Amino acid sequence: MELYLFPEKTDKNIFVEFKSVFLRKSAIFSGTFFLQFILFFPLSFLNDFQLKITHFIFGDFTQIVLEFFLKKKNTRIDYSSDSYSMLVLIIILLFSSVIFSFIIDQKKTKRFLIITEYVCVFYISIILIKYGFDKIFKAQFPEPEPNILFTRFGNLDKDILFWSTIGTSKIYNMIMGSIELFSGILLLLRRSRFLGLLLAMISFTQILIINISFDISVKFFSLILLLMSVFLVRENGWKLIIRIIQLPKRTFLDQNSILPYKTFFKILIAGIIFIKIGIPYFNTEEEKNLMQFNEAYEVTALESPFQYLFFHKDQYLILMEKSSEKMTVFHYDVSFDSQIILKDYNHHISKHFVIRNKDNSITFSFKNQTIHAKPVQYEKMNALQDRFHILVD
Repeated sequence: MELYLFPEKTDKNIFVEFKSVFLRKSAIFSGTFFLQFILFFPLSFLNDFQLKITHFIFGDFTQIVLEFFLKKKNTRIDYSSDSYSMLVLIIILLFSSVIFSFIIDQKKTKRFLIITEYVCVFYISIILIKYGFDKIFKAQFPEPEPNILFTRFGNLDKDILFWSTIGTSKIYNMIMGSIELFSGILLLLRRSRFLGLLLAMISFTQILIINISFDISVKFFSLILLLMSVFLVRENGWKLIIRIIQLPKRTFLDQNSILPYKTFFKILIAGIIFIKIGIPYFNTEEEKNLMQFNEAYEVTALESPFQYLFFHKDQYLILMEKSSEKMTVFHYDVSFDSQIILKDYNHHISKHFVIRNKDNSITFSFKNQTIHAKPVQYEKMNALQDRFHILVD
């Protein structure tokens, strides 16, 4: 009888050992990938130091892969989300993560995961707080610009439609921004960290669905943020979700940190990041264009091929044609003699005079013609009105 049981015990022990090694290697692989992603994926609101480091380390190899394997010559290498350069970066990080998962031995696993999970939690917290502030202060979904408001619904791309529609609702932005801000703050507190991770998973799932549904170009980034959240709530977290019995037992995130001066560094880093995030919202500098033009003008001359002129807040002059609603876009600046300097996408530069009349209309020279246009009060358009009805009759 013992002879028959011995092989069964051996097989069971082998399976248990294999499962343990597999889970440990998977955790190391995931942690290594996320840690590298945090280090090398550039965030625009943290200046460009990440981009410089990433380009210095991976730039040449990325260019070789793009040109010889993907046949993408003259492709911009900025590692922005959903770009070919980001795809190459992800592939590189996946391969290097496999290597690191075999280099890091069992003795160093616990220490490595503690550090990695703290970094991931802090990273997700920063992203959520940034998203939250952006929505609350309407930096992520601003009110649609006049050139969008005067474009026919059917001529707009799906991503612009979504962005513009969400930008018209202050209530939605306040609620969603507050939830994301609250989730980010919960992640910074040990007792509420698991709840914050669950809220983060819900937020990133919603964001990923929206990005896929409306073809918004941050799909890879939102997917990785969602997977990072799943990585942080593994094991005991999933037991809580499945069984709904009690709060999870101690995990790596709940253990006393092995890092010295942890409180000081957490406060220091958080303070620097929050200041960096918050400065743009409290910038009182006038946001209107340099010559204080109204943002939308209707062309009054019947013989002109243009119907509207738009002065975008980011210093773009946009001309809409009457027949096709085609948009001609220039980046503009103002010269010392109050003339407008236009620069097109081919970097051709031209100089034009513009006169603001007493009735706020403008006279504008463009391509050997003089354009007369009057201001349009687009602020009264229905899309920009805050209306709320409890009853429909």
